[in-house]
Amino acid sequence: MLRTLEKLADVLGFISSFVARVMLVLVAAILFMQVVLRYGFGFSLPWPEEAARYLMIWVVMLAGSLLVKDEQLVRVDFFDGYWPRRLLSIRNAIFRLMLCALLAVLVWKGYENADFGQRRMSATLQLSFYWIYLSVPVGAALMLFHMLVLALRDLVRGTPENDQPSILKAEI
Repeated sequence: MLRTLEKLADVLGFISSFVARVMLVLVAAILFMQVVLRYGFGFSLPWPEEAARYLMIWVVMLAGSLLVKDEQLVRVDFFDGYWPRRLLSIRNAIFRLMLCALLAVLVWKGYENADFGQRRMSATLQLSFYWIYLSVPVGAALMLFHMLVLALRDLVRGTPENDQPSILKAEI
């Protein structure tokens, strides 16, 4: 079961990474177009800043889930070398489950906020704020899933021996 969940986490990570990359390229293209139009032709469009802002919100939430999956969040591990390996695994799993509780609240409240945003439209894109605010519960749900898989891994297999700080593994 854990292997299946880890494979699903890899697939979700790949999809999140791909979508975040496409959105980031769109942000760059939109902003480049706006700069060329504004300074090259003395004309600017009303929607690019808004589109870039909302795309970046989605990129940040999707990238956050990749950071959780690859265990690249900030942590203090000064005393980890003094803990027995099994106790360290249990401690990590407990911390991850506590974070899961917080992420579950973020999913719940984020969706409530997105639902509330259905009544509003963005100024220039005329896009429902539902789609903009939906980035929070979607990103938090992905983080929650990855955090649960890591907690389960810690309980079943224990914390990996090579669990050291490393260069960022997640590439957006």
